[in-house]
Amino acid sequence: MTETAALEAEVRENCAALRARMAARKLTRAYDKALKPSGLKITQFTLLIAIAEGSAKSMTALADHLALERSSLVRNVKLLEDDGLIEAAPTGEGRSLGLVLTKAGRKKLTQALPLWRKAQDDVETALGANWTGVKKSLQQLIAKT
Repeated sequence: MTETAALEAEVRENCAALRARMAARKLTRAYDKALKPSGLKITQFTLLIAIAEGSAKSMTALADHLALERSSLVRNVKLLEDDGLIEAAPTGEGRSLGLVLTKAGRKKLTQALPLWRKAQDDVETALGANWTGVKKSLQQLIAKT
């Protein structure tokens, strides 16, 4: 086996980025399927959760909190605004505008929560006793970036 072929095999076998991206795509499909009755995708659902928390006082802070590119965040915020689920609101910090859930957004989030719970239970069941370690490992990776 050539050195190049050996490295290619190592990538296929051990690349953390490859495995994480594959897992992320599978998880996204599973959560999107579970959330479908609510009309939300997991990206929109997690954005609503972050906005409901209220700790991100700007788009940049929200993008950083969610580890999103600002352009992806802006695109998703626009969809949620167009659906009347969120709106811009003063943060109380200068001229900064943050985001808040509208009444419709709160209702949609409340509707989606049990759907998310079912998907989350399925993931935790699939991972079994490994879930605690997986969650801890993911948190370590998130904290280091």
